[in-house]
Amino acid sequence: MKKILILLYILNFAILSAQNNTNDLNSISLSVILPDNTEYLSRKSISKIESKIQHIVTKNGISGSGYTNEFLIYPKLEIFDESVIEGMRNLVVIEVEFNLFIQQYSTKKIFSSYSKSIQGSGYNKEKAIANAISKIPTTNNKIKEFIFEAKEKILTYYNDNCNQILDDSNFLMKTQKFDQAIALLSSVPREAKSCYATVQDKSIEAFNAYQKQTCETNLLKAKTEISKNNYSNALRFLSFIDVSSPCLKKAETLINEVAKKVDQEEKRDWDLMLKKYNDRQNMEKYRLDTMKEIAKAYYRSKPTTITYKSLF
Repeated sequence: MKKILILLYILNFAILSAQNNTNDLNSISLSVILPDNTEYLSRKSISKIESKIQHIVTKNGISGSGYTNEFLIYPKLEIFDESVIEGMRNLVVIEVEFNLFIQQYSTKKIFSSYSKSIQGSGYNKEKAIANAISKIPTTNNKIKEFIFEAKEKILTYYNDNCNQILDDSNFLMKTQKFDQAIALLSSVPREAKSCYATVQDKSIEAFNAYQKQTCETNLLKAKTEISKNNYSNALRFLSFIDVSSPCLKKAETLINEVAKKVDQEEKRDWDLMLKKYNDRQNMEKYRLDTMKEIAKAYYRSKPTTITYKSLF
């Protein structure tokens, strides 16, 4: 039988971070990576593989939008046999092995793997491969075991390295890289209970320092956006100013002034934010939401290009 690698000889992979507004940084997440292109896979087939992987992870309680890119999930597709059934139109039949791997990017360690043999057929090789891809399952006991094994190892990693994460955040705070410290601390999943509880106080400490450092900057950026009538962008900058910030009064005054200028849809957003400012009972939740937005903004500003050579 002839063994042909389709996916893993590709040098460049693209990180596919789905835009999901409900994504929670404090949960286990995986970056789905796929090849840019390949000889036998059309863009439609690659998209189907992505969709299959997204279904697999979300059905098992994991986000497929990994902002940190520390933990990756990627496929490997191998053709082990190919034959042609002759007729009025020749039919290509292939035997395919579909593999999934979950890997830690920084250590290159494989945390879990899954394999499934599938047969595909079509009037040419590309269509036969597409047919095989359509048969990839998204849920069964082996897939659940594959995800469960990875989740356990990821949680073990965070719990075992909690002190190092705190030390790294302290160093970042000493060098006034408060947004990076918040991002690092926010990457600890809630399920890593012992570590998650430990980093919460440090997260608030980093957040308060960030507020002192950035409140005037965010006010200035908001005023610049308001001068351009970009009220949604202004709202985003003002949303980073916490109720405990020394800029709170200035931010509230600015919000009240601009509320008179926005359209009906934008005004709902302004009113919602103003309510958050005034409702002290929601202070803790508001801070957590703001920290998540700061962390997401940091990770988006630091895109990571993952290549074949870095994976193996």
